[in-house]
Amino acid sequence: MIVKDIKELNQPCQWVGTVEEGEEIATRLFNELNKTKTGIGLAANQIGIDKRVLVMNVKEPQYFINPRITDKSEEMFLSNEGCLSFPNKQVRVQRYKSVTVEADNIEGKVMFTAETGKDLDALECACIQHEIDPVSYTH
Repeated sequence: MIVKDIKELNQPCQWVGTVEEGEEIATRLFNELNKTKTGIGLAANQIGIDKRVLVMNVKEPQYFINPRITDKSEEMFLSNEGCLSFPNKQVRVQRYKSVTVEADNIEGKVMFTAETGKDLDALECACIQHEIDPVSYTH
């Protein structure tokens, strides 16, 4: 069941203790995301789990345990976004044109950028920011 309480969703989540715990949560998230027809990303708090885990499936399935944005561009772009917690609503949100993400399950850093001009790259860049920082998404 997808959580729809904005106050609950805006609360910072707890750090995941182990990669194994995060992988179990990611599996549950992918199962839930696959049930949707339109979802491309899901964070653990959206299914009632108070942990920092998110999954995305834009270009390929990816998951992030204790994700954090460690660098971001100064340039912004406008993103039209929806949210599985608030179906049938879309808002325009300013997002960074590129972000660098680190996570406990990934060696090194991953960069997401909307600067390539490719729609899927921009969608993925907006999605990772949305799932890491849902507070910036004003529903």
